[in-house]
Amino acid sequence: MGALASCPFPFLNQWKDLVDKNKVAGFIDAILCSYSQIIFNDNSFAGIVLIIATFCVSPQVGVGGMVCTVTAVIYLKLLKVDPMMIRLGVYGFCPALSGIIMASLIFSDGMNVHFFVFLILAAIFCVTVNLALAAVFGRWDASGLGLPFGFTTLVFMAAAQNMAFVAQPDTIVAHSAPIVDPSMAQAMTGMEMIQALYAGIAELFGGITLLPAILIGIALLFGSRIDFISSILGAAVSTAAAVFFGVPTTPIILGLYGYSGMLLMLVLTRSFKITPASYVLFLIMAAISSFLAAWLTVSTGLIGAVGGPIPFSLTCCALMLAAPNIGSMEYNAPKYWGVPETIPAIKKAMLAQEDIAG
Repeated sequence: MGALASCPFPFLNQWKDLVDKNKVAGFIDAILCSYSQIIFNDNSFAGIVLIIATFCVSPQVGVGGMVCTVTAVIYLKLLKVDPMMIRLGVYGFCPALSGIIMASLIFSDGMNVHFFVFLILAAIFCVTVNLALAAVFGRWDASGLGLPFGFTTLVFMAAAQNMAFVAQPDTIVAHSAPIVDPSMAQAMTGMEMIQALYAGIAELFGGITLLPAILIGIALLFGSRIDFISSILGAAVSTAAAVFFGVPTTPIILGLYGYSGMLLMLVLTRSFKITPASYVLFLIMAAISSFLAAWLTVSTGLIGAVGGPIPFSLTCCALMLAAPNIGSMEYNAPKYWGVPETIPAIKKAMLAQEDIAG
């Protein structure tokens, strides 16, 4: 497993070697990598920073993420899913995000028995959907990305409003459906643009403050300088597109548009070889993702649900599925993904092994 660490980092390979020999360490690493896979790398130490970031948003958000992640890892082990995939966190990051977001938006009464049971069931559902989509998208060497997370939150948040354990179901709608009336778009100040930019990064965990954004930035740097730069550019472009077309100011400042562009850039810089031309296309797709985010706010926000990853996931999936018809860009299937800096070497090594095996 140590050889599979996709980014050079102090003591990372030593930790991975320990994980190979110790089941407890392996379980812990699966949790850490579930968090690090939120930003699409397998740096366990980045996972630690991201866990801290969730607790900086709020203790309830941090616990919600941990409940779903631990549940997901246990469930995956019971299903006897490929241990390597469990260890890499591939099937754990969507449940982690589901727990983080739903803990933030549904449970105004705080953590109680319903909180834990609800999130455990949501995690099991999310893993099941994830495995199903992996089987489908795997036929085309593609990935469902955050779609399991988006579908889980859509179903469970909408359902929660029809359940007696939610004391104030209207608050779910209020929190998840920011202003959708385009007539309320206003000119944004420079400070508001800066706030929208870092909120777009913090929105990864349902936060809007600077500290979670800084910690997410640190976690990105743990894995890749390209990821760090790309995430900022993606958030800036998708935010700017929303401002240019007159999207209501409130959701922009909350980071709901920057978030999509940030994640899209992290995926596309892995899915395709980075060249000046391809990078420009990635930024154009980040701008297009703002249209999907606007659609999602209108279509799902009014029923009190969120599908945060759906805009970037649909945009990226469309480009990945179109890859066989794109002759101008070199496609990297998900099995080759590491961080952008190391993908060429990983791909070369794996293709060489496949040739030998063939």
